Amino acid sequence: MIPKTLRLRLPLSYAGIALIATLVLGTVLLLTLQRYYRQQELDYLTGNAYAIAERLAPLLEADDVGQLQANLKGLAFLSQTRVRALDADNSVLLADSGDPRLADENTQIAVSVEVDGVEQTFNQPATGPVREVSESTIVIEPGLFGNTVEENVITEIIEQDGVPELESGVVLEEELVDSSGVITRTTTVTREVVGEALPVIGTQFGFGFGDAATSETAVSHLTVRHPIETADGRLLGFVELSQGPAYGRDILQSVFFGWLTASLVAVLLAGLVGWRASRRLVKPLLTLTSVTTRMADGDLAARTAVQRQDELGTLGSSFNKMADQMESTITTLRQFIADAAHELHTPLTALQTDLQTLRQTDLEPGQAAKIERAQEQAVRLETLTNSLLDLSRIEANTNGDSEIVNLNHLLQETAELFASRAEQNDIQFDLTLPDMPLQVQGSPLRLRQAVQNLLDNALKFTPAGGKVTVALAREDDFACLTITDTGIGIPEEDVPHLFGRFHRGRNTADFSGNGLGLAIVQAIVVGVNGRITLHSLTPGTQVQLHLPLK
Repeated sequence: MIPKTLRLRLPLSYAGIALIATLVLGTVLLLTLQRYYRQQELDYLTGNAYAIAERLAPLLEADDVGQLQANLKGLAFLSQTRVRALDADNSVLLADSGDPRLADENTQIAVSVEVDGVEQTFNQPATGPVREVSESTIVIEPGLFGNTVEENVITEIIEQDGVPELESGVVLEEELVDSSGVITRTTTVTREVVGEALPVIGTQFGFGFGDAATSETAVSHLTVRHPIETADGRLLGFVELSQGPAYGRDILQSVFFGWLTASLVAVLLAGLVGWRASRRLVKPLLTLTSVTTRMADGDLAARTAVQRQDELGTLGSSFNKMADQMESTITTLRQFIADAAHELHTPLTALQTDLQTLRQTDLEPGQAAKIERAQEQAVRLETLTNSLLDLSRIEANTNGDSEIVNLNHLLQETAELFASRAEQNDIQFDLTLPDMPLQVQGSPLRLRQAVQNLLDNALKFTPAGGKVTVALAREDDFACLTITDTGIGIPEEDVPHLFGRFHRGRNTADFSGNGLGLAIVQAIVVGVNGRITLHSLTPGTQVQLHLPLK
């Protein structure tokens, strides 16, 4: 839901712009890093595959599957990848190292063989010195034509430690003769690897054969396949590396959380800057709003104090010029009405006096009727003049001295006069007052005039046998005066216009009046910061005044 005030829209707009900017920048940064580290993974696997292919070429050429498997395990552990050897058709799996991460820190490279029918295992720690060990067993049995010598080469374990080549080795021989006369001689030759050391580098989680180190333990999803060829270019098979270390995952995660934190900070800072900017922007607007509200309530002297060198300053200056012109026009108009009403009052008084004198003389019946009608019109014109004078004084804020007014007493005194009039017109009149006195700030004269105008209308438009009810009650911080009658009511289309000057309902043509009574009441109520509402009933009318309590 979009806020309806600029004070909230502006900071939210700033925060939204900052959020969009950080999202775009963060997305580009993360995608760039991800592409970079993916390339690093590919380079790592490619470099290792090239080195391992060279190492496995002699083994494939010699078709030594056992030695191939043993080498694959060691190479897979050192490179922290899964190494597979495939034939030249890329269809038969020759050897598979398995997942190197399934081994713990005590993992050893081992090969099981059978010697004289007994299975034996040769172990070499994966992290220990790397040597080439070969063992052979020579079995000599007595025979008819002398001794037969059988030599059986059992196994060979090849490992690397990258140490320089040694020109000499160690030879151990052991000879055993059992009870049947069989002589078993065992010869063990241990020598350093000559000319087969691989260039290795240390990594955080093992060894690599290229020139770059991995940075974490996550598994890459890339797979690299490299051909294994002889020196003369003949294809022997393929080596496939997969499940290698993933580069940059920890860095990407750190960058992501850093970007997320920076984004939140940027959004908060942008919102704060937007809030401060909105305060600077909205403050003069609120000042203008306050001034226009005061002017709408009748304070024509209200002016804005906005002094700026921007569009808001221009708006404030234009408003003050408009207010000056409006005040001058309305003041002139009010003064004209007041002067006209005052000037009319004197000749009207003289005219009524003359008409009254004429009625007391002997006149013909026709002349007496004309004099009576003229006198009635003079009274009506005098009432209209007095009403215009009252309205001009009220709107000019000359309502008399303001003081604390007890509405209970004011209503009781005013209602006594109208209760007698209601009784004469056969109208039921009810007055309901609260137990606690309700007090408001205002002019007693003007408040009494407002109540009198409303009660006069209620009795005037209510026929004999009807009812007028006056009730005073407290509603929150207001005193609520409700006047309800069962009179002729008001057409719905006339309700919005009844507080305008000289406007009368279309069903009131047979009743006297000048259309200024409700306008005077509204001006008095607005003058004490109250409000007036009018409702058409069936039948009758209800008017409510809400006056702020003192």
